[in-house]
Amino acid sequence: MTENTFWRDLTSGKFAQMVQDEARGEELKNSREVYNVMKPLFAENHDVETAYCLFLDGRNRIVSIEKMFSGSISSAAIYPREIVKRVLALKACAVVMAHNHPSGSTDPSTEDRRITKMIAMALATIDVQLLDHIVIGDGYTSMADRGFITAVTEEFKRLLAG
Repeated sequence: MTENTFWRDLTSGKFAQMVQDEARGEELKNSREVYNVMKPLFAENHDVETAYCLFLDGRNRIVSIEKMFSGSISSAAIYPREIVKRVLALKACAVVMAHNHPSGSTDPSTEDRRITKMIAMALATIDVQLLDHIVIGDGYTSMADRGFITAVTEEFKRLLAG
């Protein structure tokens, strides 16, 4: 396969569909694995911010990988309600979010942190865990690895405790 054919297949979304099809039933163990699985999915529209959810069963095996939201070069509107609807439909036990920054930066924005908090709390109300939110650009940043997901979970527990 020549490099041009590879690039054409990558940017056409051919590999993205293969990843989505072949990933079902596979277990995710860490943020690096999530990044490796998700990176090819962003190649098709690399200049548009897109958000995916990986819906997982109780053993962190992939039930489905779905493009949930797409926007412009600098933002995508994300609605926690839509993620909750898909969780319920798929009977998922956990979710990992991943979205890209077309700029290449992997630093979570203020909006990234805000929406992560909203989604984690929305999912917690239905006893589903947000395991991570991965920001993909020139590399990746895991909000779980940085401790953000744990902090949000603890904050939510404090709110419930009164």
